[in-house]
Amino acid sequence: MARGDANADVGRRLGTSEATVKTHVSRALAKLGVANRVQLAILVHDADLLEE
Repeated sequence: MARGDANADVGRRLGTSEATVKTHVSRALAKLGVANRVQLAILVHDADLLEE
């Protein structure tokens, strides 16, 4: 997701449904106190958590 992939693409890569990905994204946004996926991606980038 931090790479800008759509929920459906993330779900296919992880072997789960798009709905499950949406749920996880929503929970991550809430727990980390960010408003959207862009802010979440910036947070991940700034924390150097993105695996290459």
